[in-house]
Amino acid sequence: MPDASPLASVQRWMQSVILHPTGEDPGHTITASSRLSARERLLVHQRGYRLRLLECMRSLHPGSVHLLGQEIFDGFALEYLDAHPSRSPLLAGLGAGFAGHLARTRPDAEPGSEPGADREAWIDLLIDLIRCERAFTEVLDGPGPEDGTAPASPLRLLRVCAPVHTYLAAVHRGEDPEPPEPRQTGLALTRRNYMVITRELTPAAYERLHTSSSPRAQEDPR
Repeated sequence: MPDASPLASVQRWMQSVILHPTGEDPGHTITASSRLSARERLLVHQRGYRLRLLECMRSLHPGSVHLLGQEIFDGFALEYLDAHPSRSPLLAGLGAGFAGHLARTRPDAEPGSEPGADREAWIDLLIDLIRCERAFTEVLDGPGPEDGTAPASPLRLLRVCAPVHTYLAAVHRGEDPEPPEPRQTGLALTRRNYMVITRELTPAAYERLHTSSSPRAQEDPR
């Protein structure tokens, strides 16, 4: 039976107006303070929610923040969050569709242009770096033998346009690396004792893992 209590109703309304601001006057539920109107008090919560999600996106994508600079990264991240509101109770899942969103909305893709025409290399690099960051998060947080939740560590395979893993590792170390030069690269990410290990593979080794019947060898789609 649905909970019809006044508190539950207010909670559902509050969640709705924070996730989907409508500009309505919240005076029927929120009281004004001595310094702020009801609308201004609600705006504090709405802005705080978006800023928290944005902070999470930055923490999940340190390499991309370094590559673009925080202001440009924030613009891409906020566009993504507006198009794909969070549906996961875990913040780690927030950026799951970020790379795909950027691939579909590439700023160098003019309406009606042929796929792949006049592609800008930095956008390919950004998308593959975000794919690598996502794979890193999935491997770090995935089930594994360390806590007995899986018999083997997670494994992710990536084909990328440049050695983005070395760039990301340098950012993690607090360095200021230059963007990597384009070079088709195959990567395997796995985990040992809660540490993510990334290996660059030869084309033959990548194909062997890619065609493996093991469910661990998951290839991240472009």
